[in-house]
Amino acid sequence: MPRSDYSWIYPSQIDGDNEPGATTAYRRLYHGIRSAILDGRLHPGERLPASRDLAKSLGISRNTVVTSFDLLTSEGYLETRIGAGSFVARSLPDRDMQTVSQTGTAPSRGSDARALHLSQSASRMLAYQRRFPRFRVARPFNPATPDLDGFPFDMWARLLRRAWRAPNIDLTIPDDPMGLPQLRAEIAKWLRQSRGVNCHADQVMVVSGAQQALDLIARALVDPGDIIATEDPGYEGIRGVLASSGAIVHPVTVDDEGLCVARLSQTPSPSRVIVTTPSRNYPLGTTLSLSRRLALLQWAQAHDAWIVEDDYDSDYRYDGPPLSSLQGLDTDHRVIYVGTFSRVLFPGIRLGYLVLPPALIPAFRGMRGFADGVPAPTAQAALGTFFAEGHFGSHVRKMRMRYGERRAHLKDLIANSASGLLAAMPSDGGLHLCARLTGGHDDIFIQEKMVEAGLDCRALSSYYHDKSPENAETLPKGLVLGFAGWDKNQLSDSFGELIEILKRNA
Repeated sequence: MPRSDYSWIYPSQIDGDNEPGATTAYRRLYHGIRSAILDGRLHPGERLPASRDLAKSLGISRNTVVTSFDLLTSEGYLETRIGAGSFVARSLPDRDMQTVSQTGTAPSRGSDARALHLSQSASRMLAYQRRFPRFRVARPFNPATPDLDGFPFDMWARLLRRAWRAPNIDLTIPDDPMGLPQLRAEIAKWLRQSRGVNCHADQVMVVSGAQQALDLIARALVDPGDIIATEDPGYEGIRGVLASSGAIVHPVTVDDEGLCVARLSQTPSPSRVIVTTPSRNYPLGTTLSLSRRLALLQWAQAHDAWIVEDDYDSDYRYDGPPLSSLQGLDTDHRVIYVGTFSRVLFPGIRLGYLVLPPALIPAFRGMRGFADGVPAPTAQAALGTFFAEGHFGSHVRKMRMRYGERRAHLKDLIANSASGLLAAMPSDGGLHLCARLTGGHDDIFIQEKMVEAGLDCRALSSYYHDKSPENAETLPKGLVLGFAGWDKNQLSDSFGELIEILKRNA
């Protein structure tokens, strides 16, 4: 029996519309008929009403119906028979007819209706997905937030405009997967002067952040089943990107002297790669001692391993000049040096770099071509000039002084206002302090209470590799407190809220 009511075929809005009527009438009718065909409410070979009759029943113009029918016909959903009208194309499969006839509704066509099969690589990566809260605006005490008010964005905008005013061939048709030559030369110069890195511009590869650097390293050097040693505690994003390669992530304890090199041998086979933050462990802030630096280099040489030196914020050291790099001690070309501008400048710049041992340059150059081709050159050009004109060094010196004052203020707040509750751990730099909870608090519970109060707190125990329930009680408890992004008054006010939360939940 022919249908008599087709009002359901003309939706008031379609997926993606924010308001009813946001889409033109013929597109709404088109989407309504197409959806009905695809989910089985209109069957192959079924005749549609004449355009005049359908227009009258829906209260729309005949031209709207004709335009919709024409579009559906051109895309193969309808077919026209001279003298007979428009029909659902018979070439389409007659899907879900039994379900529709029995229930009157079609089954869901959404992705939830079928089992989602992810690759093993994706599953391994998502197992390490970071579970910290996300605030739309950076809140105290987010440990990765720099002071954005201190960055000269007006000057940055001028440098971007200057780059495009008379762009050279490297900017308009970039073809070097290593990055713009000027920026690579400036990075190499800065690292030689400030960090004691032994490198030249040809060894520098510009990447879109430290995570991409680690991904390229894993693709180049790690096979499924290889062992990668990482610091424990450590940044979970490192473990996630390395685990996606199929490697076995082996946590190595960090103590007051940094990575416990002796424990590298406590694995079924030697680690293929060791990822370390020798200048300052994240989150504890401990520095790898000289004796352990030398022992680590000797271990890597003896076991034919690579060392990845993640130097994420070493420009900001307050108790003396920046420490020399581990790479600067390497005479066997086994250290891959990784840096980022996200913290020293601003997160949205999305630029970082690798300093590669000479033997790895051809492989990484070739692989980069398959990853994302050539890094976006616009910000590179501006940053190269920012370096060359001395603005980078001036910015680092200014912010080092500002952050040092804020760090000292937070340490005073902990010492003077949190007696019996918190104890600051030793650290000579960075954008955060790590403080032990001395009152027997559960740091995960305190993190949740602080988030409820609008504070972006990070629990120390969440940075450890093994967070299983049976191990949770033995993990160190503390708070990772960023200070760089807020002035002294803001830090004082927020710290007062923190203390109240600790006291209420003692």
